[in-house]
This record gives sequence, C-alpha cells and structure tokens, in this order.
Amino acid sequence: MSNETNKLAIVAGNGDLTALLVKSAKEQGFNTCAIAITDEAQNKLEGLCDKLYKFSPGQLSKMLNLIKDEMIKQVVFIGKVPKIDLLRNIHKLDWLAIKHLSSLSNLNDDAIHNSVIDLLNKIDVKVLPQTDFLKHLFLEKEILSKRIPTLEERIDIEYGYELAKQVASLDIGQTVVVKNKMTLAIEAIEGTDEAIKRGCLLAKLGAIVVKVSKPNQDKRFDIPTIGENTIETIAKYNGSILAFEANETIVVNKDRLIELANKHNICLLSI
Repeated sequence: MSNETNKLAIVAGNGDLTALLVKSAKEQGFNTCAIAITDEAQNKLEGLCDKLYKFSPGQLSKMLNLIKDEMIKQVVFIGKVPKIDLLRNIHKLDWLAIKHLSSLSNLNDDAIHNSVIDLLNKIDVKVLPQTDFLKHLFLEKEILSKRIPTLEERIDIEYGYELAKQVASLDIGQTVVVKNKMTLAIEAIEGTDEAIKRGCLLAKLGAIVVKVSKPNQDKRFDIPTIGENTIETIAKYNGSILAFEANETIVVNKDRLIELANKHNICLLSI
C-alpha cells in the first residue's frame, strides 16, 4: 500500500468493535490514527494504534484540523456514541458543530451522518464502509442455538421483523420487542439494551427481540450489532429469542454468543 493511501483515521466510540476494526485495518496495511470520542474508546485503543487522540464528539473543528494536519484522506467510523449524552452536554459543542446541527431539519442519525460526510467531502476525505474491515463478522441465515423456535414463536419473529423494518425505515431504531403479535418496545434514543429491558419486563416471560438493518443501510454508519451484552440483557429479563437480520448484522464473538444463548436456553438465529 502506498504512503498516499495507507493512512486511516478511525473515529471511535464505545463497544468491542473498535479494537476489532483496528486489528483488521492494520492487517490490511493501514497506518492507523485513532480519534477516540468517548473515554471507553480511548481506554480500549490505548497502545493498539499508531497514533491516538481524544476529543469530545462535539469538537468537530479540532477533529477536522487533525485530519488535515495528518494528511489523512480516508476515515472510518466505528462504535456507539450515546446521542443522549451529547444532547445533555450541548455546551461542549464547538461553533462548527453548532452551525451544522442547527442547519439540519432534524437530529436523526442519518441527518447527522450525512452532515459529517459533507464536511469531510469538503476537505477531500472519503468515509469508508465498516464492511471493508468487518466482513468476517456477518452471518448467513441459520439457527445458531440448540433451542429452536416453536411455530408460534416463528410467527412472532416474522411479525417483529416486518415491524422492525418499518421502524428502521423511519430512522428511529433497529430493534423491537414483541410477544403474541403485540409490540412491547421499540428502540429509540435510549439504545438497544434499554429497549430490550423495557419490552421483556412488560412481557414478564418469553419476549422476542428482533434486530434489523435499515432499508438501504448506509454501511458507513450504524450497522446493527449484537454482542454479549445483548444476550445477557435478554437472559436477565427472561426473554426467550434473539433474531437478527442475516448478512446485515455484525456479530461480535459468535462462539461466545452461542455459548451464552445455550446456557440461558435462548433461541439465537439469523433470519
């Protein structure tokens, strides 16, 4: 890889995917410059990247200046930045962030992401898809757990899938919790785990969690992801099934997820 194309800025939020992406990028020959925008990301990436910087999510000017100073032409975004935390700390936004956010018709994820892409395009920087580095974490359709869904549960899974796709198309969230063809929870700004908790508590027993991608999912941002926390939350609140969209969902540590699903008698399947 030539010197002109081997520099990669990794804008990193929370979660285990940040370290996995860095490892994949280094294996592909990239010189990695991490821009951690959460404390968790900074801690996870310490010592893993060629360079590591820490900014708050609202310090757009400083991040753009760093990318220009480092002569970086490629950026990848990975990990979660709790939007609710950003809104609670709006005083930490710099003038550029305030200017661009105030110009948006809404603060949905797609609108914010497109605004960031526009800013990077202006300085000739390309945003790469997360799939360039994480292809190995997507699964085909299959039942992964020992437990298989009953006929009634399959009907609920199908109902949940259609509902989740509609919700995702509105850029609200990617996860729903259902039971007996009734909607118990829809993920919004609170995030997946809180939506699962709310829905499972309402169900009391046997809730079904379905996670999907948005129609025409932008592979540069917010690809649906499941990990140990997802299974543990379902188990803690007596849920029974986690169904996720095949070939569209990042599965972190597949073997461990299957182990946990079997331990808690949860049905885990890609659909």
